[in-house]
Amino acid sequence: STNSINNDPHEAVYVSNTINLAQPASSLKVILTAYRPNPADIRVLYSLIRDDSTEVEQEFELFPGFDNLELTSEGSLKVVNESLNDGKPDVRVPASEKGQYLEYEFTANDLEDFSGYRIKVVMSSTDQANYPIIRDLRTLALK
Repeated sequence: STNSINNDPHEAVYVSNTINLAQPASSLKVILTAYRPNPADIRVLYSLIRDDSTEVEQEFELFPGFDNLELTSEGSLKVVNESLNDGKPDVRVPASEKGQYLEYEFTANDLEDFSGYRIKVVMSSTDQANYPIIRDLRTLALK
């Protein structure tokens, strides 16, 4: 149910407005800076808007995550198995020390062309006193 907009079981969820693009794109990158203590987790999902699917409600898809990416000989990231996407960042980021904000990058390459998108950030923790805090959030749509 994490891939829906209304029925998410998490307590802390951010869903962006739809971002419409002037030119179609085929890659999406999310960069955020966050404080994430040890018991906390941050996962990111995306929903693509395509010209041929404007009437269809789009579900969110998880970014691949570092366990499901491999580096190609050209230096780009390639998804190993799309069914194993977990919404984690492109590289493993250690838990934050007290007051430390670290950068997280999430990349989805080689997508079918899209003309808009939405981002969903899901935050969770097994300890209510130690929760993630996002300071900056940036998105890039690339061809």
